Amino acid sequence: MKILLSAYACEPNTGSEHQIGWSWIKTLSQKNKVFVLTRKKNKKKLLKEILLKKIKNVSFLFYDLPDFFIKIIKGGNNKSNSYLYFLFWHVFIYFKYKKLIKENKIDLIHHVTFTSFRIPNLLCLCNIPFIYGPLAGGETVPLKVLKKFTTKSKLTEVLRNISNSYVRFSLLLNITLFRAKKIILTSETSRKFIPKFYHKKIQIIPALFNEKFFYKLKKNNNLKICFIGRLVEWKGVEILKKLFLKIETLNKKITLDIYGNGPRKNNLENFIIKNNFENKIKIFGHIDQKKLIKSFKKYDLLIFPTLRDSGGYVIIEALNNNLNVITTNAPGPKTIIRNYDLGFVDIFNTTFDQIANQFFKKIKLYYDDKNKRFYKYKLNKLLSKKNKIKKIYNF
Repeated sequence: MKILLSAYACEPNTGSEHQIGWSWIKTLSQKNKVFVLTRKKNKKKLLKEILLKKIKNVSFLFYDLPDFFIKIIKGGNNKSNSYLYFLFWHVFIYFKYKKLIKENKIDLIHHVTFTSFRIPNLLCLCNIPFIYGPLAGGETVPLKVLKKFTTKSKLTEVLRNISNSYVRFSLLLNITLFRAKKIILTSETSRKFIPKFYHKKIQIIPALFNEKFFYKLKKNNNLKICFIGRLVEWKGVEILKKLFLKIETLNKKITLDIYGNGPRKNNLENFIIKNNFENKIKIFGHIDQKKLIKSFKKYDLLIFPTLRDSGGYVIIEALNNNLNVITTNAPGPKTIIRNYDLGFVDIFNTTFDQIANQFFKKIKLYYDDKNKRFYKYKLNKLLSKKNKIKKIYNF
């Protein structure tokens, strides 16, 4: 089968949205001829990884908007402008490549990134079966927790929720939903923002595939904990601060390594200095995905205190490497993990302090376990390549 993937973000070994795009390319190219529409900025890493992994059956169509659009629309690193750029990018690629799509007799068009359900995709107009998703974005921060956010973060969350409420009235989005054979959502929370008329097309399927890496872990006498993610409030950075103050009471030698960047980095650095934690908490910033996975062998626990995640790929990577994970019952983690002996931290109808206390109790449970056992878990069956492809492409 000839498949055209719309993968705006698909840079290898980068994580997040890019990891989603790249995982679909690798998986589908094993048994199909895959054409990938993506940004020129992804070209260097994509071609290098294709040669390195000897991946066949993949052809790339690299495209960026004209320079004047980049200056006018995208500007700097503003995320809202990035979404606007993405919207216009899809308008341009439709008119640029619709003839080429027809000439190559593409059997299926599949939109995989960005995963936001707020952005329409005009490739649905090509008179070829169109799959829309994985899509996310309907997740919200629980109200009790949101009250403790900074004013700026509160405003961001409120505007995001308002945007979600009005997106159903978008003409272009409704055209995309109407033309789609299937609409793939990563969790149930996004369903309420999709007009009911299209609900019969919806399937709830995780965005990523279950890929195993097999690094042997070495357990430490003194607990070593890591956090991986953007340093923003909804990722639970404030919970990390409250939590480490409690962890200190267990053992003064417990350490926390943080991998990620974001607007709360300076605040976190000030917290470290104020409490003399310079030798206990280290911030490493963003690192290459391969190096990150290899670093798992240094740790005993991954803390993932997200408050509204739609995914959580790092959870899969950690569990597959026998690294215990303590995470929340946000929609993303709950969709990925079906059963887990260590359990989830409840973030609904609870306060920041209560969430931190729950994390502390689970860490203490592990700390008091002399054998430092690996807790059993079951992942969503739809993370497997075979099950996911069969579920999505069966029409």
